[in-house]
Amino acid sequence: MPLKAYWAYVFNCDKPIELILAAFNEAGPWRWGLRDSAWYGDYLNTQPIEGVRVRIHEFPSQASEAGVFVGPGTVEGIRYDRGYTALLQIRSESPATKAEIDAVLRGLLGRIHAENLREIEPYD
Repeated sequence: MPLKAYWAYVFNCDKPIELILAAFNEAGPWRWGLRDSAWYGDYLNTQPIEGVRVRIHEFPSQASEAGVFVGPGTVEGIRYDRGYTALLQIRSESPATKAEIDAVLRGLLGRIHAENLREIEPYD
């Protein structure tokens, strides 16, 4: 299905993924689950409304055949050693907007004290 919006972020956070899951679910409004992938390892996933998917991946367990940044390294002069990426997508038929989804995600990231949030190229 065609996408209306597709974007990604990198950020630092010293919390393990299980504590992020608990913090996100406590905060709401979205319900998050912990999933497992041979490609990405453990990651958080939510599909808050029809046509929207948001994933949080911990690195360095990620890989990318496309060669885009998804693991430890430096982006715009900032070092990311213990960090995460967020991958967001909205299908074209969804009533959601990028601004709405982005606002909720940024609010959740504030609750876990995420730092050095930077937009990166989508990596899926």
